[in-house]
Amino acid sequence: MISMRSAFLIALASGASLLPAAAFAQAETPPADETTASDDSGLGDIIVTARRREENLQSVPIAVTAFTDEALEQKGVTDRTSLADNTPSLFTISGGYPREFAYFALRGQGPAFGSTPGVVNYFAEVPNSVNVDGRVGTYFDMANIQVLAGPQGTLFGKNATGGNILFEPVKPQDRFEGYVRVQLGNYDDRRIEGALNTPIVPGRVMLRVAGEVGRRDGYTKDVGPFFEGKDYDNLAYESFRFGLTLRPTDDIELYTMLRYYHSDTNGGGTVLGAYNPAAGFDATALGLGFLPVAAFYPGVLTAVAEQQARGPRRVSYDLDQFSETKYWQVINQASVQLSDNIKLRNIISYSELRTIYGYDYDAMPFPIAGQRGRIPTVAPNFFTEELQLQGTLFDDAVDFSVGGYLDRQSWSDPAGIEEYTFFPIGTLLPTISGFFTQTNKSEAVFGQATVDLGKLSGALTGLSVTGGLRYTWEHSFTAQTIGGPPTVSGSVDSDYPSYTATLDYDVTPGVHVYVTARDAYKSGGVNGPVPVDSEFRTYKPERLSDIEVGLKSQFSLGNVDVRANVAAYRGIYDNIQRTTAEVVETPGGTIPLNVTRSAAKGKIQGVELNLLVMPVQGLTLNGSYSYIDARYTEVADASAGAILNGAPFPYTPKHKFSVGGSYETSLGSAGDLVLAVNYARQTKVSTAQTNASFYNYLPAYGLLNASIGLKDIGGRPLDVSLFANNITNEAKPVGVLDQYAQSSGMVGLTYTEPRMYGVRIGYRFGS
Repeated sequence: MISMRSAFLIALASGASLLPAAAFAQAETPPADETTASDDSGLGDIIVTARRREENLQSVPIAVTAFTDEALEQKGVTDRTSLADNTPSLFTISGGYPREFAYFALRGQGPAFGSTPGVVNYFAEVPNSVNVDGRVGTYFDMANIQVLAGPQGTLFGKNATGGNILFEPVKPQDRFEGYVRVQLGNYDDRRIEGALNTPIVPGRVMLRVAGEVGRRDGYTKDVGPFFEGKDYDNLAYESFRFGLTLRPTDDIELYTMLRYYHSDTNGGGTVLGAYNPAAGFDATALGLGFLPVAAFYPGVLTAVAEQQARGPRRVSYDLDQFSETKYWQVINQASVQLSDNIKLRNIISYSELRTIYGYDYDAMPFPIAGQRGRIPTVAPNFFTEELQLQGTLFDDAVDFSVGGYLDRQSWSDPAGIEEYTFFPIGTLLPTISGFFTQTNKSEAVFGQATVDLGKLSGALTGLSVTGGLRYTWEHSFTAQTIGGPPTVSGSVDSDYPSYTATLDYDVTPGVHVYVTARDAYKSGGVNGPVPVDSEFRTYKPERLSDIEVGLKSQFSLGNVDVRANVAAYRGIYDNIQRTTAEVVETPGGTIPLNVTRSAAKGKIQGVELNLLVMPVQGLTLNGSYSYIDARYTEVADASAGAILNGAPFPYTPKHKFSVGGSYETSLGSAGDLVLAVNYARQTKVSTAQTNASFYNYLPAYGLLNASIGLKDIGGRPLDVSLFANNITNEAKPVGVLDQYAQSSGMVGLTYTEPRMYGVRIGYRFGS
């Protein structure tokens, strides 16, 4: 008979093993005409907002990869993984749950399980810690997407050690226009998107409504015996945006956007990749001895062989999976032109996310690891407020921005999971419930200025210096109840400065060089189940300081137009947050718990290249490449060294590249023929947090996409195109959930999507 004390210890220890996975599952120009031909080349300019104001991509001293709406379509970018495939140094972290819950990592900066992300997503200039942006249903009616690489700690609302990804939707325009696009494809793919823009009062009141609805069957099938015929990795979502711009005077603009997102699917098709035949739970301290999983479920010993025989698109689960997400957000951007040179801006937002799901983590027809909810498992409410004063001084020689930022995140109560299993829970003990509460607060003040020394002094033409400083205060509180009382909770406060110092120079027209030094932080936090007096109760903020040098060039070689941008960087990484298993004294006794801790120091360096060439009119060739070298340089103590020595550095594919091109030519009255092809490849990459991981590297893979279509058919605004993604039908793991060393003993893999093909039909209307 298992005592209440023993049951609590088993629940706490085995529950803590899955807590990181549960927490992980939680936690090129503004308007449409983004490219303007302002030089003698056919490349034109790309306007980005990497420094919170509109600037030419070729003169901004930051490594930026920018995608227009057309580029997103040509490269087949529809989710986080495909965006990362086409961006230097960008990587998506997924595994054990649906792909929409993936996180981004950039230049090796990602989250430890349960900690804050190293890459922050922004939608319409608002940071989103709720991890919605980038999912399927994000990429319609976009003005551009900008990926800013490297520490971003002074101008943006949240510190980000890896970088920011800016999702910029098309804002209301002062003209009547719109479009409708229908997509039909294999796996019964059916999607429709569109936008309607209309001035209600010309020049003063403008409305834009846009939306996308998608349905697609899953490509991973359950073979039974419990849910035979059920498909996973399916799509069923709706996403809508309503934008209203008011200009009561020439000097005041109020832009308000409301958006809503809903997804209801069967969850991800996690594939069993490996199993530890010696897996089990050591209950010797409780007088129960070692409890092997195979003694209770002998079928686990043949499960991997059976999965390999089926292939990666056929699985067998014992848990009835589902995943439903509801999200809404309202954003207001207010701008007041105080004078010819000074502008006051305010950006305020409020959002709510509710996610409820059930996942079969073990990917086998046995109740070894999984969870199923009846109330929202992830339920944050998020409020942000940012006030900016922007302007220029001394005849535009100085460009500055100062302001303040705050955010508040609270969780709907209760939020949690039920029917929670993790061996021996669900076998010797009934399934249990877990409830979570989380509160985060952040405030910051900032200032940054760029001085054009040529304009200021009359000498040093083309030379500019930039300096920025931000100070941030943060407070985090978490509370968790697993299997019943007691509730464990804790809070942590941290504050830190961030800086930027940049020197950039226009060597000649079309050639720009820069060097920048900067840093940024990632929040510290609390390990909820750990007692207050433990050294592992809290963990410090991470800090990444780097130096980046870059060259941006745009020129012509005879009749060949070229844009070539290259950046090289070296970063010093302190207080690296890693999830480790530590022996912790609890009220019930000494047990091993997974904790996030400041475990090491490291070094990350690399090179990134973006290239675009137009050899002849109508033909555009493009490519990108990144190289990352990352390593640990020091461990915090002997216990950290024991789990990090020899461990690969996560989220850092050593090599990544993409090559592609498009060709457009007129076919007379038939319309314009458009051809596009793109190939993206990355080398093997690790997601392993420690050397205890069994599945150390995801394999290298490459994806080939192509499309062919006609634009302006018969002189009308009608477009038709055929597309194919993953033409070679590559089937490689791109995400992993490694529980090999824990009581469940499994390794779950998330695979690339199979070959997808279909037709898109679009119609544009208005001016």
